[in-house]
Amino acid sequence: MGLAVHFDVVHAADPRFHGGTSSALRAELKAAKQWGVSCGLLPFLGQRTRELGVFDSRIASVIKQSNTVWLTGSEEATCDILLAHHPAVFERMPSSPVRLQPRRVVCVVHHPLFDANRVRQYDLAVVERVLDRLFGVPVMFAPVGPKVRSQFDSIGTESPALLRHDLWNMIDLAEWASPQRTAPTATVNLGRHTRADPAKWPSSADELRAAYPDTPNFAIKVLGGAPTSIQPWIGSNWQISPFAQNSVSDFLRRLDFYVYFHSPQWVEAFGVCIAEAMASGLVTVLDPSFEGLFEDGAVYCNVAETRNVIERFVASPSTYLQQSNAARELVRRKFAIDQYPHRMARLCDDLELSRPSALKCSRTAGKWHLAGKTAEDKAPGSLPRRMGKKRRILFVATNGIGLGHITRLMAIAERLPDDTDPIFFTRSSGSALAYARGHAVDYTPSGLAIGVTDDSWNRAYAQELLTAVEAFDVSAVVFDGNRPFPGLIAVAENRRDLAWFWIRRALWRLDHDFDPRSQDIFDMVIEPGEFAHDEDHGPTRDMLGTVAVPPLLLLDPGTGLPRSEAASKLGVDPGRFTVAVQLGSQRNFDFEDLPGLIFASLVRRNIQTVQILNPLAKPSKQEWPGVLRTSVYPLAEYVSAIDLLVTTAGYNSFHESILGGIPSIFVPNEAPEMDDQHLRAVYAQTAGLGLCLRYSEFDRVETTLDLALSEAFRTEVRRRLARVSYVNGAAMAANAIEQLIFSIRADRPLHASIARR
Repeated sequence: MGLAVHFDVVHAADPRFHGGTSSALRAELKAAKQWGVSCGLLPFLGQRTRELGVFDSRIASVIKQSNTVWLTGSEEATCDILLAHHPAVFERMPSSPVRLQPRRVVCVVHHPLFDANRVRQYDLAVVERVLDRLFGVPVMFAPVGPKVRSQFDSIGTESPALLRHDLWNMIDLAEWASPQRTAPTATVNLGRHTRADPAKWPSSADELRAAYPDTPNFAIKVLGGAPTSIQPWIGSNWQISPFAQNSVSDFLRRLDFYVYFHSPQWVEAFGVCIAEAMASGLVTVLDPSFEGLFEDGAVYCNVAETRNVIERFVASPSTYLQQSNAARELVRRKFAIDQYPHRMARLCDDLELSRPSALKCSRTAGKWHLAGKTAEDKAPGSLPRRMGKKRRILFVATNGIGLGHITRLMAIAERLPDDTDPIFFTRSSGSALAYARGHAVDYTPSGLAIGVTDDSWNRAYAQELLTAVEAFDVSAVVFDGNRPFPGLIAVAENRRDLAWFWIRRALWRLDHDFDPRSQDIFDMVIEPGEFAHDEDHGPTRDMLGTVAVPPLLLLDPGTGLPRSEAASKLGVDPGRFTVAVQLGSQRNFDFEDLPGLIFASLVRRNIQTVQILNPLAKPSKQEWPGVLRTSVYPLAEYVSAIDLLVTTAGYNSFHESILGGIPSIFVPNEAPEMDDQHLRAVYAQTAGLGLCLRYSEFDRVETTLDLALSEAFRTEVRRRLARVSYVNGAAMAANAIEQLIFSIRADRPLHASIARR
């Protein structure tokens, strides 16, 4: 057995949490990096009442920026202190053992034991047992503030062991830098940022209006939305905005006062939003119950006194400035990450541990140690991001009409990290294309291809899929298809220890039959973005529980071949204007005489034309004089040699054209089982980004080509396309899959899992 890597601190947390717990974890990781404390993160997906989501985006960013080692539970590791964040995350044993061996376990209580009506929020005894049995050492609990500690005190002999000192949340003051504030001289801007939970707000109209006066000289600004229950009470001077990435600091900078009162039913464990406001130098008005934590950094009053308090500060600019400075100073003194060495020293003293070596020295570069011996120091950057074993992922593509399903899967697979091993198990005829791109492929023909009934095929398929799952020892199955078929569902129901993903595109037709229960078998449904999303009114439009990502592309725009090389591979002259025509496999839809009319018109105009044959198309002996023919994949690699594209409006073709900046004529495949390609094509035409030509519109071929070939049209299309910003959703989908398969999972009943080491 190899030597285990040792950490000073490991944080076990559910990175999907938003709000205060997430902000606290981010500060912990940043502080450890700043002070050279060796730190690991154990993502622990606890039981949730809602569907699985992805990591909080700011947490994911800090994990990368801080060089925090991402533990998976399968690697041998030791640590001095394991901080388990938020008790509710640890109410269930995970589906696999965790090989981390801490010397001490501390459960950080970010949420109160009870609400104001003494209703328990989690089972404290169960949390203690889970952590004790999972890690094999006694557990202590750390309140994050006096309100939580007082609840522990109220349960007397039932209380578990507590740290002597509260483990306050931390704030990175650098995130909240603000110029020196001055008292407002005209309109008073007051507000708050918090989630739209009714318990986080005053519970009556009178109290809400007292806290946020409806008067002409007051502007009430709210970030995060307001719950439906209070909206009839809000005044005409309110401005409500949703949360957005990095929006909080800008929002707070525009305020003069921060006012926070909540329902009597709510108990605020700490109040990160309050600390953030104070860090921004805002004069902060609170209920007196917060005084024990925030001391002289805030102003305290009953809700009815709010307006008088604010007007008193407005009338005295010097008092306003004094209180603003006091707010920021209180955060610096108690909660700033600059206090991390002192905070860690106090924590170690409470746990009767020696302090991390980095905090005993004046330098800021920490040490990594090999457990059990004095080893050569390792810098944080010398350890891999993850040290556990590789995760194999089975990518399952259905037998689509075209190449959309398998192309989307390849786009995701090729953006997964190096410690994953993608394997394709597909009934798609495009399996050879995946193999040609270097992927391991196992091809299973569809029932239609081998002439058997659906029932018999699904029984055989289920056995083959289960065999592949077991033979390859996969951790996850990623399915791309319109509907999961019975054979796949049978295996998913049998192997709940795996992570199951469904890549399910949107833009279903209004008349398509979609059963919402079909997604229940999957742990996560990822929906690739649609450029025409605003006009999607199909049955999946309002489905809950999906992870939406931007449009998926196999190749990022602008990464294809140079024009001369692309033209050579297409067999065209790079110096001539080139039109490419690619109308899909045509296996389920006959475009009738439309292709011939298009080719004839282009040849008459003496325009260099190349027909791009779809790799799945049936062999055709029909050729058009003067038209070159070739078969390439993916077409996006050769677009630099194409000046105008005539293509279908399938998911891949459409988004490659729009996001790749290619002037195009879209000819929708209107077979009844297809997605709404006509909608995509019309949307592009209306937005000035392309043209729509339906298969039956023979009389419009000439006028459509006249317009598409005009310099004015193509210049304007390119101008508009250049304004379209794009982030490849394939990378985001890969991140979502990575996050789930490398996390400790305690989000499902243990009896459904197969224990593995």
